[in-house]
Amino acid sequence: MKIGYLMQAGVADIRKYPLSGPALHVKQVLVEFKNLGHQVRLLTFIDGKIWKTDDLNLFTPVSVRWLEGPFRIFEKAIRRVQYELRFPYIAFFDSMRFAQVCLQELVDFELFYERMGWMGLGGGMAARRMRIPLILEVNGDHLSEMEMLGIAPQGLQRKLSILLMKRALLRSSHLVAAGEGRRQCMLERWRLKPDKVSVIENGSEIVDLLSRDQLRSFAPPVDILDGTKILYMGAFEPWHGIPVLLRAIAKAISKGADVRLVLVGSGSQQGTIEKLIKELEIGNHVILTGQLAPQQFALHLAKADIGVSPYCGRVEYSGLKLLDYKAAGLATIASGEKGQPTVIEHGRTGWIVPPCDEDALCQAIIQLVNNVELRREIGRRARIDAENCHSWRHTADQLVELFSRVRAP
Repeated sequence: MKIGYLMQAGVADIRKYPLSGPALHVKQVLVEFKNLGHQVRLLTFIDGKIWKTDDLNLFTPVSVRWLEGPFRIFEKAIRRVQYELRFPYIAFFDSMRFAQVCLQELVDFELFYERMGWMGLGGGMAARRMRIPLILEVNGDHLSEMEMLGIAPQGLQRKLSILLMKRALLRSSHLVAAGEGRRQCMLERWRLKPDKVSVIENGSEIVDLLSRDQLRSFAPPVDILDGTKILYMGAFEPWHGIPVLLRAIAKAISKGADVRLVLVGSGSQQGTIEKLIKELEIGNHVILTGQLAPQQFALHLAKADIGVSPYCGRVEYSGLKLLDYKAAGLATIASGEKGQPTVIEHGRTGWIVPPCDEDALCQAIIQLVNNVELRREIGRRARIDAENCHSWRHTADQLVELFSRVRAP
């Protein structure tokens, strides 16, 4: 199968390492498609240019000749008028340019698979022109995320962009949601038909990077001299709830829990986190590693006992960190409610606590610290579940099966 993988919205720079979560997801899926024998070409908008790659090593900027020169001058003039008069933005020129690049660079391709972004309409325009399916991958609620960041469109701009997004979703052939919760969110917000949205969970490369004999939950029980190791891995952004985690850790320590917290990642709250660690006087119990490549953070996962995902202010239906924790055989403590996140089965493959509740998080930490065998059993079940359901090959197999169904007459 010849698959065009699209990222008009430029949600991640897949050229820069270590890769962000979205970029890592795209890389893993593309690699597995190729391992399965499919031809894949990625087109992505980065830094105002459209790039193509067939192997994730060589990235080439691409353009359409007739859209340069005089047309570019005309485009700049229209954009200037739009800016001065504050007309609503509809991403017309970006979408048209991306659509034309798709038509030029993806000749004879059989299907487009696009990581959905806000107002990214070019893939749909090209797919309709070529009369091939466009399948959109949904990994978040863009409108809710923009509202949380304070950058959501308002007034006429909001109404117009929502109208255009709904039109784009209805025109797509199918949608893939990362988790049942994400699927339900799409159905409710956009009034889509249930049979148009399928659930295919993300994967974890930790399944392949770490074997069972490297994991603490599968190793013979030993006396731990340096305390229970708790790990957070991901971005340091307001909605990730790291301050809630730090306060819960401080409370657990005050109640006698012997723990060491490793924070892997970076983000806008780095300074706030470092300041809070000092205020809580837990510096001897916390290690900040910075951003790490997969092979590096895999080593930290292998040495950990508990993984934490303390989201606060945003629902996380199937974060990559949850799958990585499961693949590493960790007992995961995750924020959740109303049956989410579904990838964690409370008491069996992890522990779910109410979002933003530092007391509940503290109690879960103490319970798993004190009950070593329960913690290890949860970790072993989680790893076995990950081996069966959360490899990137498993994700790619499900996607290819869906592509075949969508393409069938």
